[in-house]
Amino acid sequence: MTYGKVMLGLLILVAAAGLGACSNPGSEAGGGHFRTLEQEGVDKPQYLPRDLPIPAGAGITFTEGEAAHGKKSSMLIYETRESMDELGSTYQKYVNDKALKRGTQIVDRNNMIISGKVPDAYSYSIIGTSSASNPGSTEIIVTWIEN
Repeated sequence: MTYGKVMLGLLILVAAAGLGACSNPGSEAGGGHFRTLEQEGVDKPQYLPRDLPIPAGAGITFTEGEAAHGKKSSMLIYETRESMDELGSTYQKYVNDKALKRGTQIVDRNNMIISGKVPDAYSYSIIGTSSASNPGSTEIIVTWIEN
């Protein structure tokens, strides 16, 4: 099994677990203040776009970049109290502004799935769900994988 297939399988498993665990509505108290990974001073955003927006003060719980078999991949997981509507709007605008090829774009009160593939370049996904372990918070999983 190739590395890309393993990462895709892992991503689907994490997304399914997160979406299946959601039962709390997203917080509507967000302030709409977003910054880039670079502005937030994320230590290891390896292989993620430096201009990727995240809410100011987001609680980053996991970040990892890896190069295997000549391909780069990266994952970022964070929690925020920003509303799903605000997160969805921000990421949809980012994808559109960057002219990224869109695949799926689903945003509702409790969940968000934005994904796509840029042929001969990379695949990306931004998945969000209400946090089961921290009511009123939203967990976001961002993956960027070279094709």
